[in-house]
Amino acid sequence: MTKPRRVLLKAYIKPDLHERIMTHAKRTKLSASRVVERVLESGKFPDRSKDQMILHLLSVNADQARLGNLLLKGLNETVDGHVGRQMQTLLGEIRKTQAEIKARIAELQS
Repeated sequence: MTKPRRVLLKAYIKPDLHERIMTHAKRTKLSASRVVERVLESGKFPDRSKDQMILHLLSVNADQARLGNLLLKGLNETVDGHVGRQMQTLLGEIRKTQAEIKARIAELQS
């Protein structure tokens, strides 16, 4: 027989703690039991703004990828050598920025 995924826990807590949990649950759009579970697992309240930062960085990274792909397409169609070198430099900077964004996302997720 399989174990239940969740077990009911009834506990008495101070009113100010209850208020903090409920306020945080409302602000992060999580249930009170999920907030308590995350606090016990990580030792701190879950940070919804961190998730939003990661989503924003992923969006910026996608924009950088689209820009790089357009630049690469233009580079393939360019005949002028000077413009081509400038575009290659710019493409390198875009790829470097993407690597930095990915590193920052990995930092935030850990």
